[in-house]
Amino acid sequence: MLENLRRKSLTKTYNDPIHQVHFESGLARYENHLSTYQCINQYKQKLSKKKINRPFPNTFDQASKEFRLFDFSLGATNFNMIYCPKGTFTMGHRNQWDNKPRTETIDVPFLLGETEFTQELYERVGGNEEDLSDFENRFHPIVSISWEDTISICNKLSKLQGLDLCYTKKSSTKFDWHCDFTKNGYRLPTEKEWEYAAKAGTQNQWAGTDDPNKLEEYAWFQENSKGSTQSVRTKAPNEWGFYDMSGNVSEWCWDKANPLSFNFNTDRSIRGGYWSTTDISHLCSAFRYGIPPSSYGGSLGFRVCRSIVN
Repeated sequence: MLENLRRKSLTKTYNDPIHQVHFESGLARYENHLSTYQCINQYKQKLSKKKINRPFPNTFDQASKEFRLFDFSLGATNFNMIYCPKGTFTMGHRNQWDNKPRTETIDVPFLLGETEFTQELYERVGGNEEDLSDFENRFHPIVSISWEDTISICNKLSKLQGLDLCYTKKSSTKFDWHCDFTKNGYRLPTEKEWEYAAKAGTQNQWAGTDDPNKLEEYAWFQENSKGSTQSVRTKAPNEWGFYDMSGNVSEWCWDKANPLSFNFNTDRSIRGGYWSTTDISHLCSAFRYGIPPSSYGGSLGFRVCRSIVN
């Protein structure tokens, strides 16, 4: 069994879509007889300069025996995604006029980037070098990315890994893109998926905490960012292991800010706040706003998502 696991880990030939990944964390569990969340924490500590002092919640791991942290490789660059199971949660917050509390359901499990898409990964995918001029550092999130740019990057990454493309153009009209959520390739998260991962089974206002006095432990914003983006994994993660879902860069989502709009050029949703945010309410997991899909700037980034499909 160990030899089969080792062979599959090296060749990345898992047939189950959940296991089409680099599975060294799983192999370590079998060899060392570690529990799932112990293995994940040890593996994450190797990847992060900041020690993680708390395990993933036991109830979250016991609900499904799957491993939670997956390491993907693209050439010499590794990037991590975290498994988010099916479930229900309270989306929205009473203080958000356009995102009031209601119960929402995640019907299809998904993988979401542990961090924002970095400049290092952007270069590996073959992105435009001109986009690296803002806060150039390979461990910082890529910025100056429009909504349509993210679609191109997701499709490039899917092709490089031999996955099905989620995005196809429906017409010659600008921004008329279709997303097939049944495909196994990379895409932007929906607002619902993004907020589900940011809240991580809690009712915290910010990703990782409900205490404004502890926000600096989890988020980069005007008070502590020193006027620029910062390296990923340098603040504490939330309860499911996601970094920077409050602060650092605002993140594009797939959705239209006004879901009733039929205009392809309508504003697209942005989540998470960013490094120069002055109002901490804008860092809340439930805070949302929309900007034109052609927008780009030094505070706009994204993280990748994948549906778990058969």
